[in-house]
Order: sequence, then structure tokens, then C-alpha cells
Amino acid sequence: MSRLPGVFALLLVTFMLRAGPGFDPVKDVPISVSSGVLTLSVPKGVHLKARLLRVTLASPGSLRLGALPPPSGQDEAGDPIWRGTVKVRLSGSGLEDPARLMIIYQPCTEGPDGQCFLPVKRTLAVPVADIPAEAP
Repeated sequence: MSRLPGVFALLLVTFMLRAGPGFDPVKDVPISVSSGVLTLSVPKGVHLKARLLRVTLASPGSLRLGALPPPSGQDEAGDPIWRGTVKVRLSGSGLEDPARLMIIYQPCTEGPDGQCFLPVKRTLAVPVADIPAEAP
């Protein structure tokens, strides 16, 4: 029994190293909105699954997304992915200030021990001035 805590600690450290040491799927993927453009900044050695990006409005009003950028590549499973900076145009009407955007994305670390994290759901409060009105 005295060896059990040591074995557990070793398993925990092994899992943490496989999960992408030092990468935090929330803190390390900055998200911002400025002048009607939603920007996700994906760090080097990480990609986002293109099929899993969702942006919705979590407050009153309506939100319209522009075309998503083309994928910058494919992962080992052949799924479309984005590396680097992902930018999506936004417009809206009847928005509450600040507008609350719900953004869902799935980051994956790359390399021999790379792994995909569970999809991340984040809420971003955006001043209405940063989301242009929809054309009437």
C-alpha cells in the first residue's frame, strides 16, 4: 500500500506530459473582436479543428458571421485544420451592450505526442461598437 501514492503520482505526471506540457487550451488561444473581426490566435505547434468552430450570440440580438477562412491544412486523420491566426467577420443588429459571444473550438497539439483537447467553450463580452450593424 505504501507504493500506491508513488504509482498514482507517476501516472498523473505521465498523463500531464501527454496532454501537451505547458499548453492551456483556454489561456494559450487568445480571442478578440475589433472592427467587426473575430480573431483566434493559435500558437505554434497547435491547430484548431475547422469543423468544430462555432460562434453564437449568448445575449439578445442577432449575429451574422462572414465566410470562414479556408483551412490551412489537414491533420493526420485528414480533417481540415487552421494554424496561426483565424479571422472571421461579424455583423449584428439589436445587440445588447456588451454583446456576449459564445465561441467553441477544439485545439490539438502537434508532434509525436500531440493530442486533441475536448472542445473549449468560452464567452466573450464584446462592446457593440466593435460589431458593425447588419445592412438593412
